[in-house]
Amino acid sequence: MHTASDLRYKRWTLAYLLLFGLTWWAIFSLTRHALDHADMVENYVWGTAWQWGNNKHPPLFGWITAAWFHLFPTRDWAYYLLEEANLVLALWWLALAMRRGLPWDRVLAGVVLTSLVTLYGADSGYKYNANTAQLPFIAGFAWSLLHALQGRRLRWFALAGAFAGAALLTKYSALLLLAAVALPAALALRPPLRMLVAGGALAAAVAGALFLPHVLWSIRHGWPSLHYMHSVHQASSAADIALAHLTVLVSALLYCGLMLLVWALARARLPVAASAPPSGASPAPRLGGRILLAALVLTLSGALLERVTPVPPWLIPVLLFAGWALAERVPDDRDTGLMARRVLIAALAWLVLMALAAGGLEMRYRRTPAPPPYVLPQTMAEQVETLYRQAYGAPIEYAAGSFPLPYFLAFYGANHPRALYGFDLAQSTWIDPEALRAGNKVALCGSLRSFAPPPEPTCAARAAALFGPPDQTRTLQWRVYDPGSRRQALQSVELLMWKPRHPVGAAD
Repeated sequence: MHTASDLRYKRWTLAYLLLFGLTWWAIFSLTRHALDHADMVENYVWGTAWQWGNNKHPPLFGWITAAWFHLFPTRDWAYYLLEEANLVLALWWLALAMRRGLPWDRVLAGVVLTSLVTLYGADSGYKYNANTAQLPFIAGFAWSLLHALQGRRLRWFALAGAFAGAALLTKYSALLLLAAVALPAALALRPPLRMLVAGGALAAAVAGALFLPHVLWSIRHGWPSLHYMHSVHQASSAADIALAHLTVLVSALLYCGLMLLVWALARARLPVAASAPPSGASPAPRLGGRILLAALVLTLSGALLERVTPVPPWLIPVLLFAGWALAERVPDDRDTGLMARRVLIAALAWLVLMALAAGGLEMRYRRTPAPPPYVLPQTMAEQVETLYRQAYGAPIEYAAGSFPLPYFLAFYGANHPRALYGFDLAQSTWIDPEALRAGNKVALCGSLRSFAPPPEPTCAARAAALFGPPDQTRTLQWRVYDPGSRRQALQSVELLMWKPRHPVGAAD
């Protein structure tokens, strides 16, 4: 039975999460003028192919992206809304997991503290990718597994298996997070061995059934995701590995700095609770701290075993349990309701401060004489589509070129052409080579990352080698402004176009 106080804190938790998501969505939608320059448009390109893998990751978060944009327009604000919905769902399932061992006032404190980790707000709170997409599935796994271990019902093990399979279909390293949840939970709750074996087998069977199609796809394509991980995070020496691990640990403290400060202030001088628990009552096991420690240790140990260098974004799923760990560290006889209210007030003040700061940045941005180069993707995509249709009276079907320019065209373009990974057909498993040869094509050479770079020198040659000599070549230029040097220049992208092979209008 929920007490009136419990229900009040539960409603506050849900209300705070909705406010948290809406506030950050508004901040990012109004003040960020471009998506991340690779990850987020890559998700879309992979997802629209609806295949069981790609050249970098398992497929689920790409499918979620593609499904989302069946409902919403392919615009930045809708992408930021996807990430905020993803975070709110993850934090709500985290709250339900915490509730298996804590009252709702501590749950509120833990969830609000977690939301203050900068990875979920000011740092990466706009960015939906493999690291953030796994958060709801990890939290859902924790919630359903605790239900299973405490209630001893097999259907909850089946649900835990479904969450585990979904997490693995998002990123392989989720296996470490799943183990970090399962091992401390099983050791702390000590379920009967027979039930644990049967439930674990059921969860593994469900997860395996979901993950098996991706395994078969990866075997057929030579495990591209594993090759990508080792190529991007390859360790060159023991010193590099040690430095990378130290960087991750320092980053964890920095990301948690605001959360730790609010927690310390909120628990200072807490009075004894009016209804303190009996002195002989056995305390609930402190699962949050154990899971957090296990997640950090397993993540860094996994990097050591694979001889890859860890990077701070790997902390995104690890620190999901940081607020839970802190909410447990207050003595049971203290007034944790008062602590939760203090935490909530501090978090609301932080949201207001961030909104005001974002407004100031937006006013400063609007006074610049020209846009910075990184905000040009949508402009570029619309101009390229217009030029091709004016030249040939047909839509673009395929785009190649300097990574990730073709992906921008696929996302922002009205016809959403298929995009290659550079000019590499072997890594563009979502492209049909025969259809590509016959389709309407463009190549984009250059970059929108840096300030006024020249077009990539080998890009046009690689395009001609793959498609033959282009029918037309255009140089697109935009006036841009560099806030650092306070100067203007022309940003250039080279557009190569090939005449349609099928009759004009046949593809419409």
